[in-house]
Amino acid sequence: MKKILGDIYMFTLDLPFPATPTLSVYFLEGGEPAIIDTGLGDPRSMSVISSELNEISRGFGDVSVIINTHEHIEHFGGNQKIKDASGAYVIASSEAALIIENYHRHILGIKKSLLGSEFEPKIKEMASRYMDFNLLIDESKVERKVGEGDTIDLGNFNLRVIETPGHADGEICLYDEDRKILFSGDHVIGTGTTFVGYGWRELAVRKVFEMLDSSNDKKDIMTVYLESLEKLYSLDLKLILSAHGPPITEPYKKLREDAERKTNRERVFLKVLEKRKEVTLEDLTAEAYNTDRSNYFLQGAALGYLERLVKLGKVKIDLKGNKIILK
Repeated sequence: MKKILGDIYMFTLDLPFPATPTLSVYFLEGGEPAIIDTGLGDPRSMSVISSELNEISRGFGDVSVIINTHEHIEHFGGNQKIKDASGAYVIASSEAALIIENYHRHILGIKKSLLGSEFEPKIKEMASRYMDFNLLIDESKVERKVGEGDTIDLGNFNLRVIETPGHADGEICLYDEDRKILFSGDHVIGTGTTFVGYGWRELAVRKVFEMLDSSNDKKDIMTVYLESLEKLYSLDLKLILSAHGPPITEPYKKLREDAERKTNRERVFLKVLEKRKEVTLEDLTAEAYNTDRSNYFLQGAALGYLERLVKLGKVKIDLKGNKIILK
């Protein structure tokens, strides 16, 4: 348990994910006590939350409000257990609520796509096990759906909702203007930069043609993320509290660094494409990230960059078979 300010507490949950090994959960005391993000809902996480609340003479029954920053499992998996223990109500964006309330159907759809995909058998097996793990996560009802400019009044806190899609469609940041604090979820994280790209569903059904089609009017996901990041510069900030990593005490420096890291990685992709001319997504990802060619997580990130480069007109790509050919 770490006391951030007199009425803001942070505690850390361990996660089984190498890229994000911990989750920072925030408890806002006074008025209507609130918890921001709830972990996976597994017994160990729930025990940690309970014991941390006990340290300040609180328990699950004292939680009135649950706020989910977005629709990824470590951010909402404990909702239902806390609701059952406290009667708390859940707040999330409308986009996040679509997943949080229907998560099992969402995962079963991905699993069906994977089984019919062209992935090699060992990859299908690995992905299927991952989907089975996801099916263990509890769904929960979202009682209040919020959007850009809405205010969450907790008595001691007034949190302004800022829609920041990019990492997740339903991502929101929560701005406390009085304290000059931003709860940033995964949009800005304490260490490194957040993942922006595509997941198993897109890779499984091979929507690469659609994503890299320059005539597609849909805005690319990396630009969406960078525009969301740009919105935060206008805020009066002293501190950013993210869902992963330590508190960020130099907010504007971190915002600049995040934008620069994305644009620098974009240059790396351009250099690889200019050198190789013709390359598979697997080999492009391996060279750009210096990783194994079977890293599907980073292939999803690579597609995010490629989509932006095509939209910007910096590259023209022709897809033949499973190869990306630079024109």
